[in-house]
Amino acid sequence: MSWSTLREILREAFYGLYHHRFRAALSMLGISWGIISVVVLLAYGEGFRKAIDYGFKGAFADGTVIVFPGQTSLQAGGERAGKRIRVTVDDVLTMADLPLVKAVSPEFMQQFPIIYGNKESSHLVRAVAASYGPMRTEKALVGGRFINEDVRLRRRSAFIGSEVQRKLFGAIPAVGETIRIAGQPFEIVGVGEEKVQLSNYNQPDKYCVFIPWTTMSGLGDNKYVATFLWQSASPWVEPQATKQVREFFATRYRYNPTDERALNMFGSTKLNEIGAGIVNGLKFVLTFIGVLTLAIGGVGIMNIMFVNVQERTREIGVRKALGATRAEILLQFLLEGLATTFAGGVIGIAFSYGLVWLLSPRPFLAELLDDTRRLTDIYLVLSPQLVAVTSTILMVVGLVAGFLPALKASRLDPIEALRYE
Repeated sequence: MSWSTLREILREAFYGLYHHRFRAALSMLGISWGIISVVVLLAYGEGFRKAIDYGFKGAFADGTVIVFPGQTSLQAGGERAGKRIRVTVDDVLTMADLPLVKAVSPEFMQQFPIIYGNKESSHLVRAVAASYGPMRTEKALVGGRFINEDVRLRRRSAFIGSEVQRKLFGAIPAVGETIRIAGQPFEIVGVGEEKVQLSNYNQPDKYCVFIPWTTMSGLGDNKYVATFLWQSASPWVEPQATKQVREFFATRYRYNPTDERALNMFGSTKLNEIGAGIVNGLKFVLTFIGVLTLAIGGVGIMNIMFVNVQERTREIGVRKALGATRAEILLQFLLEGLATTFAGGVIGIAFSYGLVWLLSPRPFLAELLDDTRRLTDIYLVLSPQLVAVTSTILMVVGLVAGFLPALKASRLDPIEALRYE
């Protein structure tokens, strides 16, 4: 096909659109509405994903696993199933020598009365190691810190959550002050930042007090850990590190390493899987609804194109009689359909940017999690990848909507077309 022929086909296609501009405008409106639906729904889904990710990342750093000792469910080495696994601090500290384990921390938990001056409040005390802070993403407000050398030196130091600070100190700076835990004095070395976490065990961190595990002996029983945490050398090797940890304890306590009930592990990988399952399910539903709406717009274009073909049957007959080929007729009507779809799509995407800006943020988890910074609300995200996906869907809809009427036009018999009234 020569350039002059192609230019003539393009001219005829756009002349046809101009001649039926009101009809074309209605078609564009249907496509624009469909594009707006797809883009806004997908942008909502992306914002939902980011809110969920933020909530989960407030609970654990990547590669962190929390372990709850349980009891065996499989027989091994002459031992019956049902044996309780009681993990000691030495077990946890020795586990740090495993090649794929980066950090470990025992954790003792007990509820104690906390006293400051004439104020008293009951809070969960967590006795942990210095490595616990990075693994649980504990960050101190300016002027404070998490417990570090205090563990090795057996200092009576405490890192308190934001709600503990509010209840006991109000507007008074807490760092440097002394509180009494079960009658024993502990100096506050830091106050935790306001932390948003979707996942927690026992209580959210902002209601807790963290002390060195080496000082727990003066408060309660510290022979067996209630839980312990470890972090893999890299998030990518967490499955291999999990296997290594299970084999370590299975050898130490003589049980089957495949017995997952002996040590119940819950980590960042599991959290990511849960989050991904929730997000992917929602995004699938939103995408389906959006694509269905866009497809309805495509059906509208197809109907109007069929009407165009019917009204221009005699014109098609004349063109074929003058030597126009089937390919040229098909291309002309296909270009009309694609041009209508493309124009409607561009208008729809332009309006979508404005809607995304107007609709952000949408209330989600901030009220539930007391997130004063509103970081867990849904901020609609219109990324380049989302626009690319939408454009691809639009291209497919345009091709289908334009091709079938164009194929019908190209197959018209010229003699029958000239007789059409």
